[in-house]
Amino acid sequence: MKTIQRKYAILTILLSFAIPLHAQTVNTDAVTKYWELTRLLKQNIPLTDKQWDDFIAIDGNKTYAESEFTTERLANYRKAIEIVYMPKNDSLLQVRLKQKNWYCILAKRYKDEELQLKAYLADTVLNPAYFNNAYQYVYEYLPKKAQHHIDGLKLYYNCLSNDAVSYPQGLFFSLLSVIDNAKAKTGTLEAHELHHRLRPNLDFDSTRVSNAHAEGLLWAINTIPNEGIADMIDKPAELQQTDDPHGIADWLLDAAPATLKSLDSCIQLMAVNKTTGLEKVRFYRNMLKGTVGHMPGFYMARVIVKNGYKKQMVNRSYDPFEFFYLYYEAAKKDEDHPYQFSAASISYLKALRRMIYR
Repeated sequence: MKTIQRKYAILTILLSFAIPLHAQTVNTDAVTKYWELTRLLKQNIPLTDKQWDDFIAIDGNKTYAESEFTTERLANYRKAIEIVYMPKNDSLLQVRLKQKNWYCILAKRYKDEELQLKAYLADTVLNPAYFNNAYQYVYEYLPKKAQHHIDGLKLYYNCLSNDAVSYPQGLFFSLLSVIDNAKAKTGTLEAHELHHRLRPNLDFDSTRVSNAHAEGLLWAINTIPNEGIADMIDKPAELQQTDDPHGIADWLLDAAPATLKSLDSCIQLMAVNKTTGLEKVRFYRNMLKGTVGHMPGFYMARVIVKNGYKKQMVNRSYDPFEFFYLYYEAAKKDEDHPYQFSAASISYLKALRRMIYR
């Protein structure tokens, strides 16, 4: 306990200013402020609206909150924090937990694991090798020319959710997502998000496609390999954990064959210009079950790697169409018989690619 407290005391001193680590800056202001506010709540002192608004306005929170929360959801999360941390609300907390209220469950984890989170954060900030390791993990899935540090990269840590996201302003991580990921392999979550920044991309201009109804399909073609290849950095280690605590198999693998079958059917319809209902990005978001490409991307990447096409996948990762071509070849070789796209679909994707990159 004293060791953790000593580490956190050092951490607090360091976090009075931004900490540069090899061309990047780690910002944990949002985390520090969260613990300040919850310390008040533990004394049954409610938050004022100004305190909450100032908290959300912190750089590590603002961008993430504006993108991932509605006003209603953010208010619900604030209420959950007040229920969890204020002792006078314990009876209400028990009711909410029985109701499986997600925000209360989330806030309770932040409360129960506070010391572990502080210790992990202290070790992270005090150890420059942490981010060097993350770069080494990401390089395994990047072509040689893309293997470099990102000048001016900002990494923000917060306690708003259990997620990690890449935005133009920087990489945003919730502490729970980081510590959960570290139980499988430390630093791979940061590496996953770094991959989104470092993976080179061809000029993917959908306006060059003569068939305007292809907008949704092109979104899917781009996002599936974007997440699928990056998932190979962190998801295999999570999948190997005893009892798959993060539900990777259920979330990303089990539903993939049926999703690929649906996608294949849509592509075949597009090929004969039967596009009614298939035009919108929303249609494909629903098809991918809100995973933004993680499913079936991870499933497809595993099949590609398993059947000896990892090098090609990495070296051609700048071109999302190549991911589908490689999966097509890998699936034909795979003895477990994963879902195979039709030849007609692959032919249409090649025609679509010629329009995109002409």
